[in-house]
Amino acid sequence: METRNKNYCIILAGGVGRRLWPASQKELPKQFIDFFGTGRTLLQQTFDRFARFIPTNHIYISTYESYVSLVREQLPEVPEANILPEPVQLNTAPAAIWGTWHTVLSDADANVVVSPADQLIQHADRFEAQILRGLDYVDTHADFLAIGVKPTQPNTAYGYIQMGNAIGNADDKLHKVQSFSEKPELDYAKMFMQSGEFLWNTGIFMWKGKTLGQHLSSMAHRPDRPVEEVAKQMVTIAEEMNYVRSCIPEGLPRSIDLLVLEHCSNVAVLECNFGWADVGCWTELHEVSHTDADGNAVSGDARVMLQGTQNCMVRLPQHMKAIIAGLDGYVIAQQGDILMICPNSDPDATRRLINEGQFF
Repeated sequence: METRNKNYCIILAGGVGRRLWPASQKELPKQFIDFFGTGRTLLQQTFDRFARFIPTNHIYISTYESYVSLVREQLPEVPEANILPEPVQLNTAPAAIWGTWHTVLSDADANVVVSPADQLIQHADRFEAQILRGLDYVDTHADFLAIGVKPTQPNTAYGYIQMGNAIGNADDKLHKVQSFSEKPELDYAKMFMQSGEFLWNTGIFMWKGKTLGQHLSSMAHRPDRPVEEVAKQMVTIAEEMNYVRSCIPEGLPRSIDLLVLEHCSNVAVLECNFGWADVGCWTELHEVSHTDADGNAVSGDARVMLQGTQNCMVRLPQHMKAIIAGLDGYVIAQQGDILMICPNSDPDATRRLINEGQFF
């Protein structure tokens, strides 16, 4: 079987997106929203990118069970069996493990790419070529492969991957992973950039199904059993999810980043340049949005007049008219009957606000 016929994709679309509240809410989180006026939501854009080079029936959508109807509505071309409904939101590692479980059931030799649903990619052709290169690598190496991009600023909202020894030639842009830092303080982020040794962690990972299975068996101290044999005993989603949970011992992190990057020695990173940005908070959304001469970004179709205002992110309902004057570096966002106005300098500010205000 050709390598590309063994390639599968798992799109993680089960999060709530608290850092983009109030636009992103529990009933309609960010992955199901069109923030850029393209006519396609973040989830749909992610699917479109992978569907260029991975067959539709090889693409799985891992989501919270309450969002299944949204996935069906936005991605009717995805087979219903490829929508994996999590009964509870367990973070990215269990979702990725469960998705990999299903790819291996379809193909015991599967190569898997796992991607968040909420990213912006500017160069689709480069993305296709570099992701396919990564999948070719994991097909022949028992490594986990992280995808990194060169940082352009000391962003404290991103994780960082320190590159270790080169794998192959310098032009290959492949390195062993030396260390991982999640959302560092500003001083550390500046130091990481200046060193030239660090890449932003995109949250896109690849592995062979067998590689993940062997790691989980070792980590959980259980005999290595083929997934097909285990699956014969599984009838319901609940049984599958209980098995997935049991693969991660208590006390270990349940995000892919921490579970893989911090607890595995066989991790490599591929430096890519396909124009990546995470759409995870208002600060990041402002950075990747079209802005006027004063650095203001207005998302949506509301009629907004800006006076003496700069570097602001504005998202208001279509029917609204607004005058915004005298603000610098603020986010002004309304969804339904909730209006938020606050400085846009702290990526985690909205998450703290909703926890304190009990609005979410």
